[in-house]
Amino acid sequence: MEQQNQATLWEELSQKIAACAFSKADLRTLCEMLQEASSDAAEEEISHYEPRERPPEQIREEKELLRKGFELKVAVRGIDGETVFGNIPVVFDSPSFPEDVQSLHINSELDLRNLYNWTPRNRFELLLDFTKPELFNLSLLLSEPMPNKSHILVTGLNSLWVHGVYGQVVNFIAKKRTRRRFLHRQSPYRLLLLCGGFPFAFSIAAKLSGIMNTLFGELSGLLHSAAQVYVFFIALNLFRILFDYARWIFPLVEYQDLTGTALKHRVVLGGLILGVLGNFIHDLLKIVPGFLTQNP
Repeated sequence: MEQQNQATLWEELSQKIAACAFSKADLRTLCEMLQEASSDAAEEEISHYEPRERPPEQIREEKELLRKGFELKVAVRGIDGETVFGNIPVVFDSPSFPEDVQSLHINSELDLRNLYNWTPRNRFELLLDFTKPELFNLSLLLSEPMPNKSHILVTGLNSLWVHGVYGQVVNFIAKKRTRRRFLHRQSPYRLLLLCGGFPFAFSIAAKLSGIMNTLFGELSGLLHSAAQVYVFFIALNLFRILFDYARWIFPLVEYQDLTGTALKHRVVLGGLILGVLGNFIHDLLKIVPGFLTQNP
């Protein structure tokens, strides 16, 4: 097949995808919706394909090849590196479909470019990045927003098709929104550190001051002060790990597996937060005369 010259006035719409959660059924529904859009693009492509000096039978065969080239290929990668690739039924009905998905990628022009060096008039690309932040990595800057590559890109010569596909995807994603985006922005960690991290660290240092007096009572005051500073920074790092754990449990773009592992981690996180808050509030009330009549 030889591609005719096309107009250069392309329209392009794109958007980053964030704060969403998808199940396997959601992903399949989204892929099937995109397949319908790709099929519409195929019919428009074929309607503009009229090569010269070709017998009618050859033109029909080439049009059929074009139509087949618009069948979407989906690449699903698991966290262990396993990848399932193929059309929608092959991927989602495969027994090798990963239990924990790391990414899903669709490029509607993939086959056309690879097989025929053909650039379609209308095309799109979707990437869903379910990567979680690395857990307990103290070298990461939690004050920086978490990177995520999820996006939708729709390009074409047909403005109505471009806006239609883009709108469908954006509306579908909007129904899967979560309220966890604040965890992955730049400012929450700094705010929580000021409002919760430092008070938590001071509270831990105060609680352990009696133990440190026992251990270092006969030694120099400098060593005693250094031990308190050490405990303070250890407590700050524990607070950081707790925040890091929350980001890991609630990723920016989440794949909802059916194993219930995420739910177990959320129960653990909830217990830890309630324990820390309860203990901190109890200690705070003890220093206010009249709230508690006796120590526990």
